[in-house]
Amino acid sequence: MVMPGTDRTGLAVPLRRALADAGWLPSDDAVQAPAGPAAGSAAGDDRAVPVVGVDLGGTKLHAVLYDPARHRLLDRVERTDPRGGTAVTSQIARIVESLTAAAGLAGRPPRVAVGCPGAPDPVTGAVGHAPNIPGWDRMDVPADLEARLGSRPLVHNDANLAAWGEHAWLPGRGGDLAFVAVGTGVGLGLVLGGRIYAGSRGLAGEVADLPFGSDPFEPANLVHGPLEQQVSGGGVERRYLELAGRRRPAPEVFAAAADGDGAAAQVLDDLGRLLALALRAVRAIVDPATFVLGGGIGSRPETLAVTRRWLAVTEGESLQVRTSAFGDRAAVAGALAAAAVSV
Repeated sequence: MVMPGTDRTGLAVPLRRALADAGWLPSDDAVQAPAGPAAGSAAGDDRAVPVVGVDLGGTKLHAVLYDPARHRLLDRVERTDPRGGTAVTSQIARIVESLTAAAGLAGRPPRVAVGCPGAPDPVTGAVGHAPNIPGWDRMDVPADLEARLGSRPLVHNDANLAAWGEHAWLPGRGGDLAFVAVGTGVGLGLVLGGRIYAGSRGLAGEVADLPFGSDPFEPANLVHGPLEQQVSGGGVERRYLELAGRRRPAPEVFAAAADGDGAAAQVLDDLGRLLALALRAVRAIVDPATFVLGGGIGSRPETLAVTRRWLAVTEGESLQVRTSAFGDRAAVAGALAAAAVSV
């Protein structure tokens, strides 16, 4: 699967300025962004088509619209409809309609890109390997969204779009990169040679299936993947329960580790060890210049520190790892980039 790399909308430059104005870009990159809302040919043009980026997660749906006429970002966040299937495609369409109405752009279908967990099949449109979005493996997702939106959206794996956002909005931060998203689940997005690489069936980067941390033939691991059972928010919570005998939400486990809780510290150490193994496995296959950690768990500084500590055992300084510049907005930033350059 190839992501187009040419801005045919005239929106990429003003959209980057809008991201900088909104504080999405680090200060050094914001300084480099072209100045003023009229920095691109589409900025301030009432005829320009708006773009919408959607980040669909297992628990949260985040959509952002860029209004080129007024050079602004509008966003909505909702809990993902747990019913999955057409309930989620209907939810996406409703949010896009709500954003366009709020921007005063009703009747002007925007360009839409959707990042979702799992592997969108480029032929059938079904999204496999996404147990948190039930039913999407049995339907043509882009076609269903097209019927609701009035135009066909791009649908990509969320980690792939997160990788694309780091590549598109932060030029000069490294060539080939791998984006490792750790949150509700774990996923990998690849940008190789300036293009997204998703494989022949969209399955490249499904690192949840790596046989680390638990038995890959256990029934639960055949659904979520052995690595994901350990390296995820749920994995952090389960591991703490094993060690401490009580349940704590993942954010509380991180806080407890900072307060000297030995069980919590061990959970983080285990997390870093497994992530280090996963990064080494990915490097053995594609050898990216940079690894970027993102997601609610992956973007935490503690996760980066403990992963680097385990990598140092065998890798020294040879493997470059950093956290995402966009934090939990990485996938939606990438979706905006994809929508802006689509034909």
